Amino acid sequence: MDAPVDIATEAGIATVTVANPPVNALGDPVLEALLDAAERLSADREVRVIVLTGAGERSFIAGADLGAFVHALGDPEQMAAHVQLTSRTFGAWAAIPVPVLAAIGGHAMGGGLELALRCDVLVVDPRAKLGLPEVTLGLMPGAGGTQLLPRRVGVSAATRMILLGEVLDAERALAAGLIDVIAELGQALSETAEIAARIAALPGRAVASAKAALRAASRQSLEAGLLTERRLFLELAGTADALEGASAFMSKREPSFIHE
Repeated sequence: MDAPVDIATEAGIATVTVANPPVNALGDPVLEALLDAAERLSADREVRVIVLTGAGERSFIAGADLGAFVHALGDPEQMAAHVQLTSRTFGAWAAIPVPVLAAIGGHAMGGGLELALRCDVLVVDPRAKLGLPEVTLGLMPGAGGTQLLPRRVGVSAATRMILLGEVLDAERALAAGLIDVIAELGQALSETAEIAARIAALPGRAVASAKAALRAASRQSLEAGLLTERRLFLELAGTADALEGASAFMSKREPSFIHE
């Protein structure tokens, strides 16, 4: 792949691959390409699920490109521009309306893990390690890690990981609730693709609405979240796919969804 980010779409599934050897670092060109990918896929009504992965087995996505980052540290304007671009890119991925699955075939450190935390399901190779080690470099997470990790694993576990720069192996990450699935060796992408295919076969609007309601649970009060859930449910109740699903169930046949 010549571009740092490749998109391949088939049967409602978009696979987005970051390819920036040797460790798929998040330099500005990669961030710009990821931003473009998120905006394009959010607007594509044919896409019902997205798989995000990194090329190679060494690293999922490594975080900042340290070579460029060192120079930016001494230039406040350059650093501010990089942080703003990172924020826009990660925000665009968080705003994608359809499920986003992370196929983590290698290590996910720093910004790479922070980007994975914007995804809905994390599938990880058993050899992968995950962490936010920024404090060991005299920094701190700056792309959402201090806010998203506690919501994922709880305040206590997140505090230990962030303040110590602690890195978890796949088993500890699963036990902490950081990841969802440990794949077979070398099969993170294929197992994620299988999950994506199962999601893509379901009525797309129902899945997207369920994702929106789940996200509301972490952003709204219980009362507001229940109102959001009720509104989304009522919007779905009159759709063709809801009627088809109920009819197929009553007739004991396979449904034929149109994803509208």
